[in-house]
Amino acid sequence: MEPLAYLASKMVGGKLVHLKYEREEDLITAPCHIGLHATIRLGATKEGKLKTGQYTYLIDSGAYTDQAAGITRAAALDCTGPYDVPNVWCDSYCMYTNHPYATSFRGYAHPELTFVVERTMDQLAEKVKIDPVELRLMNYIKPGATSPTLTALNASNIGDAAKCLERTKELINWDEGKRTETNGKIKSKGISLFWKTSTTATNAQAGAFLTFEADGSVNLNCAAIELGQGTKTILAQIAAEELGLETNKIHVTMEVNTQNDPHQWRTVASSTTFLAGRAVLAAAKDAKTKLKRTASIVLKCAEEDLEVGGGRVYLKPSPEYGVEFKDLALGYKFPNGHAVEGQIVGYGRYIQRHLTPMDKDTGFGKPGPWWSIGAQAVEVELDPIDYSYKILKTVTVLDGGTIINPATASQQMRGGMYLGLSFARSETFVFDENGIVQNPQLRTYQMLRFGEEPDEYLVDFVETPSVDGPFGARGIGEYGVIGMPAALANSLSTAVQTDLNQLPLIPEIIWKKVGALK
Repeated sequence: MEPLAYLASKMVGGKLVHLKYEREEDLITAPCHIGLHATIRLGATKEGKLKTGQYTYLIDSGAYTDQAAGITRAAALDCTGPYDVPNVWCDSYCMYTNHPYATSFRGYAHPELTFVVERTMDQLAEKVKIDPVELRLMNYIKPGATSPTLTALNASNIGDAAKCLERTKELINWDEGKRTETNGKIKSKGISLFWKTSTTATNAQAGAFLTFEADGSVNLNCAAIELGQGTKTILAQIAAEELGLETNKIHVTMEVNTQNDPHQWRTVASSTTFLAGRAVLAAAKDAKTKLKRTASIVLKCAEEDLEVGGGRVYLKPSPEYGVEFKDLALGYKFPNGHAVEGQIVGYGRYIQRHLTPMDKDTGFGKPGPWWSIGAQAVEVELDPIDYSYKILKTVTVLDGGTIINPATASQQMRGGMYLGLSFARSETFVFDENGIVQNPQLRTYQMLRFGEEPDEYLVDFVETPSVDGPFGARGIGEYGVIGMPAALANSLSTAVQTDLNQLPLIPEIIWKKVGALK
């Protein structure tokens, strides 16, 4: 849409223009969910240990590629899911179709690829007669292994899948039984394991300024965008922690103007806390150096003798001797009127390190700085007469490194869980024989409605710090959505004792699938 607005504005001399869409136009001409048709073949020992995997992904891009080419690439990079598969072959194709053109809605191919991988893992568990959780615990990827593109994995850049699975198993009460029948209803549980790397440009970067004011407060300026994900709060927390200030002393400005702001690659790929956070951390360290330099003149000591905290710079051996930020912010003025240094301005920057493009012949390379891993589970109650069902409980346990703000992180997960369930349960376009969309209205394009949401959204975190991340944090923004479709499908497949490998999981599709096998 942005290029259209730009072209229209250019035609009228740069004046402000508005693009107006009717709801039907918005649904069928604006980008929609990506489509995926997948074929997976796994080879394993009789005990269930994975030895080989062949993955074919056909990405439905619609009539234009938009982000579909990048999504096709992302699906290949993480094609195996978070499993150690020694021998991998993956073909991922971007397909033009006459459908509305497609893009990513949180997860960048990973909700789709996780759905097909996790459904296949459940089918393998049934074939080798092993509990689905135990199969995953036998095969999850660990430090010392490599990604499908042969990136070396270690304790810093990969989360702890086993801890995520065990905690998810506990929260969903897995050991009480994954399928029970009571009063004519069937209760069942499904679980999924997921991962995602943030595939960024190899030179993706961010910058930040910290400007000190006369009252000792600090203005934080960067070009990250606040989309409701809590970036302003997180960046304020990072700056406050490093400077030893209360967060209410940090004022974050995000009114982006590319003429004045430091550069930010993009607000995408769950990378804002990582990139902008590292830039803010560097800016805070730069500001601390300048605070100490000024304070060392005032206190007549070496800079290494000083520490910063509590809104002041003080002597390490004698904290009672110090000077407040507000007296240093604009330079220090001595009683005789002489002044030294000047306003404290901290500048920080961060750029991705050691990433590589994918080799066009081998497919090998390092696409991202880390992988966040998590597990999700869904419990449903199904009516076997009409195949309607209620979602009783959902669980997410994510290893996002150090969780800087557990409250906002938990809410991010819950929002993602809702999106993933809506995508899996009911959202779909209906096409006629000519490929024309038949349901371009919100009353017929069925999103998850009020009253259909789960009774419980349970969220917990495992913390395996990332060496590169600010205070050990990895990205978490997209992760709540990724494993929900797979967990719901695994739960319903267990309930009806039939493989449900197609989305959305509306009662009619379940009924047709079960009926076809009777």
